[in-house]
Amino acid sequence: MSRALNDLSTRFRPVAFEFLARLTEAQIPCLIVDTSRTIGEHEANLLKGTSWTKLSKHLDGAIYRNSPPGSDAMDVVPYLIFQLHGADKLQWDASDPVWQRIGPIGEQLGLRWGGRWQAKLDLSHFEFVVR
Repeated sequence: MSRALNDLSTRFRPVAFEFLARLTEAQIPCLIVDTSRTIGEHEANLLKGTSWTKLSKHLDGAIYRNSPPGSDAMDVVPYLIFQLHGADKLQWDASDPVWQRIGPIGEQLGLRWGGRWQAKLDLSHFEFVVR
């Protein structure tokens, strides 16, 4: 899996930069945990239950979705009490209210947030939406 912003599609990349800038302005330090993945990595995630759709926007659009090259999705995770615990303490707790601050920031930029999905929540997931 990649965490590189350059692996995002050219249409998504500027929105992703803006999203990260707004998180910084809101003083919500986050780690990018996934921007793109290979089909093999994605199949492994399906088997582990950490992904549940075969047509993931984390896959290269030019190859798998008839879209521009690159990924149209990214996952971010906030750091838990960054100053006290250092840069390696991530907050995955879905009940933490910080998610209700992160999600709307992405939505204000037109991103689809996995925190609104009905079938299964994916709070860290944000994806580009073609309008």
